[in-house]
Amino acid sequence: MHAKVYQITKHRVDEDNILNENTLEQGENTDYDYCSEISEEERTESINILVNNILPKGMFTLVGSDELVFNGGTTEWIHNWVNAIHEKSEDVNVGNVTHWIGAAYQLKKVINNPLGTDSHFYLSETTTQTYGEESAELMRMVCKLRIGERLYIGGIIDYHF
Repeated sequence: MHAKVYQITKHRVDEDNILNENTLEQGENTDYDYCSEISEEERTESINILVNNILPKGMFTLVGSDELVFNGGTTEWIHNWVNAIHEKSEDVNVGNVTHWIGAAYQLKKVINNPLGTDSHFYLSETTTQTYGEESAELMRMVCKLRIGERLYIGGIIDYHF
């Protein structure tokens, strides 16, 4: 299966530090079988998917081709995330906690990936980090933003898992 890794940062990334297909560890014992560059057309489409389908509705406005303006909405979003965590935790019991893809696994997924996406997020402004983050790390960063603050989209790559 394929998904994207989005580089999203608080400051615009310089050319030498844009995420590319060689930034992340790939292969055996990693999250990524392999990574590849995408076309400009696919980048535009991926940004539209990010804004309209992955990020919480109305939380950001896309300005230009790579700037996200924060509109607020984290308080309600956090309440919804906590409610989802509570709902999933109610399903965990002594009879299923050790099941391979059971209730405990579903709870872990909602904690680590509250946006429910296969996409990962590279939150570093340099290319020294060798992995992308699940959506909880992105949302922790978002929850610290003030209305009107901007995030910048750097590199976007495709990955196979």
